[in-house]
Amino acid sequence: MDNASAPDLLPPQNRIAVARRAAAWSIDFALVLVAAYAVGVHTVHRITGAWDNAPELGLSGWQIITGDGSAIGKAGHVATALWHQVVTAVIQGFFVLACTTFLYHWSTLALAGRTLGKAVVGLRITPRTPARAAARALVTTIADVGCFSFACCLLVSGHLVWSVFAWLGAVAFFWFNALAVYTGRTVADRVAGTTVVAAVLAARPPAYGATGPVTRPARFTAAVPPMPRYEPESSRTP
Repeated sequence: MDNASAPDLLPPQNRIAVARRAAAWSIDFALVLVAAYAVGVHTVHRITGAWDNAPELGLSGWQIITGDGSAIGKAGHVATALWHQVVTAVIQGFFVLACTTFLYHWSTLALAGRTLGKAVVGLRITPRTPARAAARALVTTIADVGCFSFACCLLVSGHLVWSVFAWLGAVAFFWFNALAVYTGRTVADRVAGTTVVAAVLAARPPAYGATGPVTRPARFTAAVPPMPRYEPESSRTP
């Protein structure tokens, strides 16, 4: 079969729309990665501070090496306490990242109808209400960072098997939401009841003017005089 005669899977305008939405998501996700880096740096400082405060618990390295059973037991308690602090810091870091992602999407969508990525490529959502923006931001946060953060929290908490299932679910939900854009609306769009359109179309709808529906002016045509009726001479009365 000739490849040149094969029909395209998507019309050109749909391919352009998908490319623009992918570019907008890339910009927004890059901002999320910047926030993740900042949260990660803060979390590392918290973990380092917990290890630096370990000698204040009353146990030195020399006591662990030369001590008796009570010293080794005390060292185990110290290690457990430190590990709990590390796990708590990591979980709190992922929670802060998820909240930051949600607040970014919700605030920008509720105030301007578009995130920074959508503004760059000329897209926005419609209709724009705080409730719809919150629903859309929630689904986007779950798909982008929420499920993955939950899987990581299970891993550091020691639930290895559950973390594997959570990772598989996170990957599946991420791609399901992303590939749904080929239908015109992602899962976030359908849950929130919104649609992503071009910014110009959202600002100036083509079907309505400033005061109501646009109506075309009536077309005037010149009146045509009636044609005279022809009557044969035989039918005329004298």
